Amino acid sequence: MQEQDNIREVLRQALQALNSKDNKSRYFHLHDDALITHGIPDNFPTNKEGMMAYYTELWQAFPEAKFNFDHIIVGGNEAACMFSMTGIQKGDFMGIPPSNKQVRVDGMIFFRFKDSKIMERWEIIDILSAAKQLGVKQQLFAIKNAILEYREVQANKELKEKIIGLFRNALKDLKNIYVFGFTNPK
Repeated sequence: MQEQDNIREVLRQALQALNSKDNKSRYFHLHDDALITHGIPDNFPTNKEGMMAYYTELWQAFPEAKFNFDHIIVGGNEAACMFSMTGIQKGDFMGIPPSNKQVRVDGMIFFRFKDSKIMERWEIIDILSAAKQLGVKQQLFAIKNAILEYREVQANKELKEKIIGLFRNALKDLKNIYVFGFTNPK
């Protein structure tokens, strides 16, 4: 139970850092230096430096982005999270020109922890629904990126099995699983 409490605290700190106006880089300190990432775009390395570059670009494109962790399940040293991000796209993001439109992006992320640090993470982002919220030019770029992301998800059958397994275990033994949600601090 202590490990699950530690994971819950790390996720609380993650949400706080993601929504920080002053020091979003605190988010990176919650990840181990040997981090392995899955699901970020192919043009970023699959390590901590790649994740940092990806989120730096995201924050530049959406400088006032707000993140919510809508549902979280913690079991053992792993956690699954449904999240959303809302913000106005004011800069380029992965080749998508600024739209100056409000966008809501939903996704799921799966974390593996060791010693209260994130060691491995898998992300699935619903970029196609975000494309519907953008202008025509932005939609074309988003669709191209979604196709590349779809290839990554299809190639990673392990992620699918881990998420399904975590949710199956949660249903079998609810007393050992924390189910909780976080919302943006006002």
